[in-house]
Amino acid sequence: MKKKNFGLAETAITIIIIIIIIMTLIAFGGVASAGRPACSTPETQSIRTVTMIKCEGMVTHQVNTKWESSNEDLLNSPPLQANEVYGKITYNEDLKALDGDTVFVKDFGIDTGDAPNLDVMTSMGYKAGEIGALSYDERVGMTIIANPTATGDVILCPFARAVIGELPASCEEVSAGSSMMVTDVLATTRTKVGITESPVSLHYGITATGSGGAGTQAHGSIAAEFSVFAEAGSAGTELGSRLTYYERSSANGEWEFSKEMDYESRVRP
Repeated sequence: MKKKNFGLAETAITIIIIIIIIMTLIAFGGVASAGRPACSTPETQSIRTVTMIKCEGMVTHQVNTKWESSNEDLLNSPPLQANEVYGKITYNEDLKALDGDTVFVKDFGIDTGDAPNLDVMTSMGYKAGEIGALSYDERVGMTIIANPTATGDVILCPFARAVIGELPASCEEVSAGSSMMVTDVLATTRTKVGITESPVSLHYGITATGSGGAGTQAHGSIAAEFSVFAEAGSAGTELGSRLTYYERSSANGEWEFSKEMDYESRVRP
């Protein structure tokens, strides 16, 4: 296999990634609002990792995390207990790059006390060698399930305080993500999920071009998906509303790709 001039390609991709990171933090700082939050426990935890990889050859990176929270006893759920609000965040990522020039930057954070509880930014640049390719898959999910409760009993979680009487039952399942198999790409994704404060929210965005940046085309295939299932009671456990949504976008060949997905839900006063 012929040795490539990795230094110039590495420097160019790194500079473009740094620019994209700055632009993404501005462009993807979207807003979202939501309904009944899952309460944090008095003791909270946080995790943050920052990863940067520059490599000519093989690169792998994997993340799997799940966080569950409840204002009652998780060990006794399901079924939900009286007045219980259950929340869950899941995040999974899998990167494999073979025989190519790769620059990978990731800033991952999860905080069980402050929203957004999950905050992730990922950027990657890749140009294949003679037989190489990069595969990437990223998925995020959010779940909120709540039993009916009197508004006066909800003391740990802030929300629309003008609501009086009883909050009905509700169930929200939201997921988003993207995947690609490419030989030339410069891509950035942004993930934000908040379930402990109102508004409850999920945001996922992806922008991908060729390794030369905006105006150049990536080579390979890419897809992004967004799914929503939400039910809300009108009184107690009676079903008052049901919302379902699914969307998938894909491209195969030479392309530029951009997609943003947001979910929001709020308690109406």
